[in-house]
Amino acid sequence: MGGFAMMMAAPVAIALVLVVMHGYLGGHVVRRGVIFVDIALAQVAAFGVAVALLCGAEVGSQTAWFSGLGATFLGALLISATRTRDENIPQEAYIGIVYAVFSAAMILVLTQIPHGGDEIRHLLVGSILWVSWTDVLKTAVLYTVLGVILWRFHGGLTLISDDPDAARKQGMHLARWDFLFYAMLGTVVTSSVQIAGVLLVFTLLVVPTVMVCRRNCDGGLRHLGQVLAIGMVAVMLGAAASWWLDLPTGAAIVCVFGLMLGLQASVESMVRRR
Repeated sequence: MGGFAMMMAAPVAIALVLVVMHGYLGGHVVRRGVIFVDIALAQVAAFGVAVALLCGAEVGSQTAWFSGLGATFLGALLISATRTRDENIPQEAYIGIVYAVFSAAMILVLTQIPHGGDEIRHLLVGSILWVSWTDVLKTAVLYTVLGVILWRFHGGLTLISDDPDAARKQGMHLARWDFLFYAMLGTVVTSSVQIAGVLLVFTLLVVPTVMVCRRNCDGGLRHLGQVLAIGMVAVMLGAAASWWLDLPTGAAIVCVFGLMLGLQASVESMVRRR
């Protein structure tokens, strides 16, 4: 048990930090109906990191981080421009295109560097097991700053997430607000994707919120508290499974989230049949 606490303390701590910020942003993502925007932005960030690696940077370096951030702002600009009133072409279609194109571009870039396959695996599943307490502190400080900004604009962002037509009637410029939201989301993703990988980033943003929204999706403090509770349980169980079964930590946490969602759906189905 002492070995588990020593080895897994920092990975669990940073995963819990990720749960807090991703839990809040995930509520907006689900209510906006743009479920894959997070994984698309994560992939755009991964592409930016891949370009930095091609230029000689190391994973986790400032160069890689700023390259990922720059690419993510480009992705945020593209996605914020895809909001459409055309019912025949949902925004998710454009988001899927962004994801596919940048995924292919990342692969093309990484095939040009030695051990590119290892880098692809790293960007997908991350290296959360090897984070330090310095990484935890840096991430917590960054997310605190972003949290203050999001809280400052919480009212406008919430109105657009819940009722974009009402926001338009109030004269709000949706494209500008969308860019703000996606830029904040992209900054979070840029930081987290190098730590946790694309798959865990997507899972943290979507799965806890989906589990809560199966019962109630009001987006209030109670909703956020439930999201955080689910995230913390999954992180602890995934970390324990990773330690005892010698599994990749990020992938183990993702699978625990999936099992929890499947268990919830099964229990709710049995209850409805009674």
